[in-house]
Amino acid sequence: MSETATNREAIRDALADSDVFGALADDELDRLVAYGRRIRHPAGRVIFQKGDPGDSLMVVLSGRIKIGTLSPDGREAVLGFIEPCRSFGEIALLDGKPRSADATAVTPVELFVLHRADVMSFIERHPGIALRIIGMLCAKLRRTTEMVEDHVLRQMEGRIARALLRLADDYGRPCAEGVRIELRLSQRELGGIVGLARENVNRQLATWRGR
Repeated sequence: MSETATNREAIRDALADSDVFGALADDELDRLVAYGRRIRHPAGRVIFQKGDPGDSLMVVLSGRIKIGTLSPDGREAVLGFIEPCRSFGEIALLDGKPRSADATAVTPVELFVLHRADVMSFIERHPGIALRIIGMLCAKLRRTTEMVEDHVLRQMEGRIARALLRLADDYGRPCAEGVRIELRLSQRELGGIVGLARENVNRQLATWRGR
């Protein structure tokens, strides 16, 4: 379905602010918009699952996406959240292998979807895009290394504290009490970030509140 001029302009503006395509000229952004499509999903919708074909790159236009995996017994590992003007799905897109994690809409989301062939064509003409993707992957690898280090070397209190500090860096806003994390996160999801059961997270948060 063709986009109206207003919608195309809004998508182009989002891509211009995106982590991957922000360096493209306006005419190239217009061409990119013509290649992709905009889709909407309600909160709770699974965008893709681990093992699905990695045939597209997605840019969040609005809303929030959660990236994670589930164990066979239903425990969730939360790997991160994707905000507007940020992309996801680049790992499987580049190596051509299945998706390495699940992506779920935390809120109603609007996504811009580009198929692998179109992205690869753009990368051939604009090698700088590949460098930006590599930079993104390096940042994610550093964050993953920190999380593994926390899981292996830190006790429960330290793991939760470090996770909250990272969330404060990413989503924190100054307030009268200090810093407020502007991310709706359940104790179960926080437990998924640090590899702990919800009950353990609840107990530690209660301990801090009591001090």
